[in-house]
Amino acid sequence: MAAEDAVEAAGNSSPEDILYIGIDLGTSHSSIVTSTDIRRTTTSVVGWPKDLISFKFLQKQVVIGEECLKNRQAVDMVWPLEHGVFRHHPTDANANEQASRDAEAVGHLTKYVIEMAEPHPGQEIRIVVGSPARASAEDRAALVEALAGTVTHTLVASEPFLVAYGLDLFSNALIIDIGAGTLDLCRMHGTIPADEDQKTLIKAGDYIDSRFHMLLQEKVKESPVTVEMARKIKEQYAFVSSQKEMISVDFQVEGKPKSYDVTEELREACESILPEMIQSARDLIISFDAEYQKELRQNIVLAGGGSQTRGLSDAVRSSLTEFGPCNVTSVDDPVFAGAVGALKLAQDMPESEWHRPR
Repeated sequence: MAAEDAVEAAGNSSPEDILYIGIDLGTSHSSIVTSTDIRRTTTSVVGWPKDLISFKFLQKQVVIGEECLKNRQAVDMVWPLEHGVFRHHPTDANANEQASRDAEAVGHLTKYVIEMAEPHPGQEIRIVVGSPARASAEDRAALVEALAGTVTHTLVASEPFLVAYGLDLFSNALIIDIGAGTLDLCRMHGTIPADEDQKTLIKAGDYIDSRFHMLLQEKVKESPVTVEMARKIKEQYAFVSSQKEMISVDFQVEGKPKSYDVTEELREACESILPEMIQSARDLIISFDAEYQKELRQNIVLAGGGSQTRGLSDAVRSSLTEFGPCNVTSVDDPVFAGAVGALKLAQDMPESEWHRPR
């Protein structure tokens, strides 16, 4: 922060009057980290009781997060974020009802996320929120608008950039952030990354879930399999590349448990995102300044929930060795890495930036 900005900041608000929040608002999960040392996460889903019995059972007009998933048989669920941004609808009359419900879900989710930060009454709230690397201006504006009623100031930044910022990887680094809705890549070279430094792919965690669910339905024909069941199996056992371990899972067949070997189905689903991801990483490497490509290859970092897939670091490394030795690592805390970077950026932001017209 420049000296004049520091003076300006001191004259406006005392530190205790301002709550800084870093937010990773994700398709599947949303996480926050605050300047008051709060770290919390929630599932990005909103639900309404289906009928009178559901309401009597839940005793709530709206349920959010894990409570919603736990009681999904009793609620109408909405996942308001799609591919890392708020869902869009066509303008025809048939879409009005769903669009209205989605907008309501956005309001409930964003309010709930801010409440997790425990702001004090009258406290100024400044947030930095992550978005897909190549999110449109319309998508970014929608994020700001959704939070406008609950916070004082909002800045939107690329999610993989925020991961890099939190790790102090400001130059010659490539971040690959594998979320549920999008897979985002961002290369750092000592300045704020431009559009040509970033890529967003829609084949990510949700795509794997959908692919695995389809394969499970073909294999386990005697038992109904839901996407949520497929997702839970993936989250526990996800892997790429070769392995000797057999993944066996029990499904209910005529009311009795029956074991199925789902190793190959899970491998195929998890590896389905690799071709586009590797090609995008190659594009960012070979279009980088030739003098710094070697250093870039030594700082490839995997983030997001997908970074925990077993064997993924080795698969990325082996796919890129044609360009020379590579070092591929994963973030220590994929749940909060983006939110940590967002908070750090919020606290580092010059005072004048918070008040600049948007």
